[in-house]
Amino acid sequence: MRPATIPATTAMAALTAALLFASAQALAQAPDVQAKVAMTDSTAAPLAGTRRVAITNVVISFQASAGGEKTNTSGLFAAKTDASATLQMPEMDTRLLAAIADEAYQQLRLDLQANGFEVLPEAAVVASPAYKKILAMAGYTNFSKFANMNGDVMLVGATGLTPYLTYNAETGKFEATSKSLIKGWIESSWGTKSSTEGGPTGIRLAEIYALPGLEVDLAKELNANLVKAHYVVTLGSTKASAKSSFAGSNAALGTNTFKNSYQGSAYAQVGLLAGQSRIAFRTPAASSKGESASRGYTANFGSNASPAKDGDVVVCLAESLLGSTEVFAIAEPETKKSSLLGSLLGAGGGTGADVQFAFTASIGDPAAYRAEVIGMLTVAQRDMLALVKR
Repeated sequence: MRPATIPATTAMAALTAALLFASAQALAQAPDVQAKVAMTDSTAAPLAGTRRVAITNVVISFQASAGGEKTNTSGLFAAKTDASATLQMPEMDTRLLAAIADEAYQQLRLDLQANGFEVLPEAAVVASPAYKKILAMAGYTNFSKFANMNGDVMLVGATGLTPYLTYNAETGKFEATSKSLIKGWIESSWGTKSSTEGGPTGIRLAEIYALPGLEVDLAKELNANLVKAHYVVTLGSTKASAKSSFAGSNAALGTNTFKNSYQGSAYAQVGLLAGQSRIAFRTPAASSKGESASRGYTANFGSNASPAKDGDVVVCLAESLLGSTEVFAIAEPETKKSSLLGSLLGAGGGTGADVQFAFTASIGDPAAYRAEVIGMLTVAQRDMLALVKR
């Protein structure tokens, strides 16, 4: 087997980003730039009952891995072999992530007020008996490692509000479908389980069917519309290929030989995912059985699963925001061949491909990364709330 060929990734990433995407920082600084946003199969009409709102959950999902898809060999004489590439960021500064989540929380409060809503004090929310019931059912440890259908993720809640889960029937299966690419990040026993003590589990996501009803109870108790903000900050993309060519035959032995070559590439880029990045309102008049987007509406979101609808009024990013690549550094990949057992299982931090390229990213400029993410959140939040302005 020929050694794997690895193209340069940093230059490609910078050029692609420069040509195709505006930076999130530029978006934040340009008041005339707008994000593409939409109501998620709902209208703002249910918010007319009261202008009081209570922020109950602000969670940012920071993707810690991406990629992992297996690519079959191409060529006329293709052998049965494949390759995959993954991008991982297993080391994440929780202080940096907390600062971003807290800033998003404070900005949400200000933006709601600027759009004509009366925001209840945090103390009134956390002291509520109904709120405590929600946390008992669905609350989880802050900075929890988990996974969604795009890869591994770090779940970060705003300080002052204990993060809590969303009932999986209301998220279009995005949060319940787990693809873990980092070994040890999650545990797989009777369903996916966070490796963080007190973290989420796949089973629990499905079991909290009473959560929407508890939120309705809280909304009635506070005489306010509940506000929940969830944002998915993406990591980047990967590519992999495997190619086989005929090398010759041995007539005496009656055998043919092939040359196999493999390529893997990756680039890290700050992004905010459409569909799942949203602001949800649960009103006192909402259904206690929960919500979900209709089948006709979900078709617009393709492979990212149907958009989340965890309230009777939901606004979301209709098109992902993509920013800079310059805040990241990517190390040369680790290349490994899959064992027979790994190919069969395709789990435990691997992809099951015959040749696997594992790229590791790190945040080289924390201040710039924070500015990028906050810039995207600011633009997205501003334009989403404009759809429900009082």
